Amino acid sequence: MSRFSSLLRRFGRDESGVFAVLFGLMAVVLIALGGAVVDYVSLEQTRSRSQMALDAAALALHSRILVTTPNKTQIQADAQALVDDRVGQVGLVKIDDTIINTTEGSLYFTAQMTVNTTFVSMVGVKTLSARIQSEVKRGSMDVEVAVAVDITGSMNDTVPKAGSGGQTETKIAALERSLGQLIDLVVKDDQTPSYSKMAIIPYSMGVNVGSTWAPSIRGAVTAPTPITNITWSTGTEKVISGASRTNPITISATAHGFLDGNFVYINNVSGMTELNNKIYEVINKTNDTFELKSINGTSGYSKHTGNTGRATKCLVSTCELVVASVNHGLTTGANAVVAGVNGMPTYSPNSNYDTYNQYPGTDSTSYNWINNNPADGEFRFLVWKVGAVAQNTFVLPGTPRTNGKDYGTYSSGGSAGCVIAGCEYYLYQNRYASSNPVNARWRVQSISTCTTERTTNGLNDSSPATTLIGRNYPTTYNPCPNVVIQPLTTNKTVLHALASSLPATGSTAGHLGIAWGWYMVSPNFNGPWPAASQPAPKTEKNVLRAVVLMTDGAFNTSYCNGVISQISGSGSGDENTKINCDPVNGDAFAQAKKLCAAMKAADPSIRVYTVAFDVGDIQAAKDIMANCATDSTYAFEATTGADLSAAFAKIGENLSYLRVTK
Repeated sequence: MSRFSSLLRRFGRDESGVFAVLFGLMAVVLIALGGAVVDYVSLEQTRSRSQMALDAAALALHSRILVTTPNKTQIQADAQALVDDRVGQVGLVKIDDTIINTTEGSLYFTAQMTVNTTFVSMVGVKTLSARIQSEVKRGSMDVEVAVAVDITGSMNDTVPKAGSGGQTETKIAALERSLGQLIDLVVKDDQTPSYSKMAIIPYSMGVNVGSTWAPSIRGAVTAPTPITNITWSTGTEKVISGASRTNPITISATAHGFLDGNFVYINNVSGMTELNNKIYEVINKTNDTFELKSINGTSGYSKHTGNTGRATKCLVSTCELVVASVNHGLTTGANAVVAGVNGMPTYSPNSNYDTYNQYPGTDSTSYNWINNNPADGEFRFLVWKVGAVAQNTFVLPGTPRTNGKDYGTYSSGGSAGCVIAGCEYYLYQNRYASSNPVNARWRVQSISTCTTERTTNGLNDSSPATTLIGRNYPTTYNPCPNVVIQPLTTNKTVLHALASSLPATGSTAGHLGIAWGWYMVSPNFNGPWPAASQPAPKTEKNVLRAVVLMTDGAFNTSYCNGVISQISGSGSGDENTKINCDPVNGDAFAQAKKLCAAMKAADPSIRVYTVAFDVGDIQAAKDIMANCATDSTYAFEATTGADLSAAFAKIGENLSYLRVTK
């Protein structure tokens, strides 16, 4: 018995294993306390998502309170359905009160958000709750948003389609759908007392400002003048009845009408054939005869026979062609394009083409000898160095009526124009002019209504009234896109019409998209838009300005003198059509970086959102989008059509959220 008592006393005094027991008891508490941080973070993330969903519902349903008797019950039910759909879980957020104030024009929701816990449930706390509220009220901020979207040729590529089960869609189709959603989120049906406006800038190799605005934005064009006639002669052919073998030769031609000092072209002479297909100056004329200056027919000339010879008076001493075009504005020695002429014959470039054209190519296609013949699909022109000029006429040098050349007869049409910057046509040398003379070419391209970069004030938002935006002389294979920009408007019908008909063509001048996104919301730019499309003055503090930039690839196109520059990257067009100079402000990526920095520095209140859509491994595109955005929360990457829709939806919700009063 004494031994048993001793054993009990030892057991009571023994402390080994106490810590393990205590740790076991405390572990649950420690884990729960540590996990509380995780549960709290989860609660806050869910709260943020739920708040945005409630705000979106309030914004979407606000117009319902503008009727005479709002249906509060139905509005709350519809709001609950919208919130459930947005958060993706029924019952997570429960709207428990709706307050409508038609006098103030406000719609107010309160809701209870409840989430299940993972860690603190171990100590009996099964759920965590939070209260959220949202109020949309008339009289909130005005919104001006410019959306610059990439419509380049790569937008024809396909990406996975949203909810398609493996189906695909073109990127341009995904953009059209997502842009339509953004329009509905940002531009409200009720525009009083606050407004919400959007501008859309489709861009590819340039930005099309349309024929109405182009003269004010990139400058007026010196257009070609109509041609009314092209000929080398005047009057009618005179029959030669005789030619003496004297010094000088005397030509007999009844009532010829020529004057001393006139120049005549003689052909079709029989016998004295040495006279044919040559030009002569008239001297010592009588009514029915005239002499040929300095032509000695006493030696080596055959005897004239018959009445087959003809003499025709030339307009100029060389018997070259004279173009009639009223007030053409050209100067002697200047280059000019003659195009659209009807009635003149076609020659092969292996014969007369190289003789007449001052800037010959090496193509084997036949050309009309005087003007463009785009039979092979490429728009080409012949360029002439203008000869003697009068106000309404000019000579085409190198076209003498000699050696039997027959230029045919002008019938109708045609125009003549200058080929310097600002003219309808522009003559330049391609990028091989210095480095590879074998492939060097002179090229002529016609102007478009697209705009490119400007050299002066190229990196700021100066008005085109101060400095014109750069012109564009595109090629056939990289044309100006056929959709025109839309400045700020509240007209959703107009915006949807543009958003639903976007082409996918051309290379990527992404810096121009950035520039025009800035221009559209900048009061400094002061474009030639209607008053309703002008941005609010900078002094107006109740305006939210935002620029949304979207691209799907590398910025590969920059300009010099309105033509794609020689340093433009792969995919920017045929190397033979690039001009032999560099862009003043750097390549497209360099300019994009500078424009983003300048825009944010000039107006820090502008919120810049960016979306990189299916850019793959093009790191430069990712970088410029990330760096141009206001901060990382404003930059989005999208791989699928669903991603793009989600990115645009978040941008729309964010812009709308900033108009919520609570």
